[in-house]
Amino acid sequence: MSIDRNTVLISKNAQRTTIAAALNALPRTGSIRRKVYDYFVACGLRGATDQEIEAALRISGNTLRPTRGSLVKDGFIIDTGTTRKNHNNEDCIVWRSVEGEMLL
Repeated sequence: MSIDRNTVLISKNAQRTTIAAALNALPRTGSIRRKVYDYFVACGLRGATDQEIEAALRISGNTLRPTRGSLVKDGFIIDTGTTRKNHNNEDCIVWRSVEGEMLL
């Protein structure tokens, strides 16, 4: 699988407007996946939470979460098993690239 491939995840129960929006975004998804993945690689073993990536890359959560999800599904990003607090003091999953495993 290529990081740069265009992909969208659409729920079986998605509304017609959600499906239309996903298909409209499809041609841009490869470059967004690359941008998100490169950020994870740059973070190394420290990893990043969704909120940290949203802020750093100025990507909305509605774009970031499915993008990160597709990278997880394709095996490029993994859950570190740890969490970090966000600005609301809530625990957030820390994700990292599988390239970080090579450093362990």
